[in-house]
Amino acid sequence: MRTRLTWIIGIALAIALLLLIAVQATSFISNMPNLSDDAPKASETVSDAKTVDTGITPVIFRTISEYGAPSERTLRLNGTSEPNAVLIVLNKNERLRQIKADDKGVWKLDVNADPTEIMVLEVVMFVEGGLNVRGDEAVFRIPVPRSDSEESPQNIPALIMVTAPGGPTRIVQTPFGGSPTDGPLTMGPIDYDDSGGVIFSGTTEEEGRVRIYAGPQQIGETRVGAGGRWNFIAGNLLPMGEYEISAELSKPDGVKARVSVPFERLAPSETDKVTSVPDVKYEPFRWQIRRQLLGGGAQHTAIFAPQEADALIVEN
Repeated sequence: MRTRLTWIIGIALAIALLLLIAVQATSFISNMPNLSDDAPKASETVSDAKTVDTGITPVIFRTISEYGAPSERTLRLNGTSEPNAVLIVLNKNERLRQIKADDKGVWKLDVNADPTEIMVLEVVMFVEGGLNVRGDEAVFRIPVPRSDSEESPQNIPALIMVTAPGGPTRIVQTPFGGSPTDGPLTMGPIDYDDSGGVIFSGTTEEEGRVRIYAGPQQIGETRVGAGGRWNFIAGNLLPMGEYEISAELSKPDGVKARVSVPFERLAPSETDKVTSVPDVKYEPFRWQIRRQLLGGGAQHTAIFAPQEADALIVEN
């Protein structure tokens, strides 16, 4: 009898303890702050937003075009993102515009382009729950410099390129009127960092393999991918200094095309000053753009004129 009574009392105490825990948990939940009230709003600062791996649809620039008179240019940008996301468009890390993607994640934007100033367009995306994600891609618009004596900008297209850390740069528009080409093979920009890591890229109208040379030495080989694009990525490969870089399209029956460009690997910058404006080295047949990365370090992009192009003389 005593054993049974002890068992009943134990069960009653356990039930009471469970009820006490449930009441305390309910009180704790009811007193939690509303996260949606404290979440960052699209009107708040985005300068400290970081790129994070969230598993959501990233912000991507799909198409970019430019139109208008030489002194009144307009950039038209289209892209995709997370559906219904609020997007803050930055120019040189300062807020330029706020837009919203539609329910399919499609967005578009027109912005006025200053005929003489460099533009660096990036997007920070705000999604439900207060999360903000800075896109990897940036659009650079770099106009041809002009001297103080000119009354209007030169009638030469600005450089427009899309770039992301660790990826090949896409050229939308070039002041050189095109890229170095030999028959079916085109050499695109050369991207490299301060450690010598490098990305070679380009296009070709034919299948095959592309071999890369630094001077007479072959340094890599890659196959042509889908859509006729090719790229080759290597770490700590390029030596300092100036030398010729060549791309060669090879097929089973021999070499079909070869493109060479006068490349120079620039020394790392000696200044630690953080800036959102890239450094540009303007030359008659080659431009080099150096920009700082959010996580530290720098990435360079070298673009080249076609072999038949006239020298592009600019005022630095």
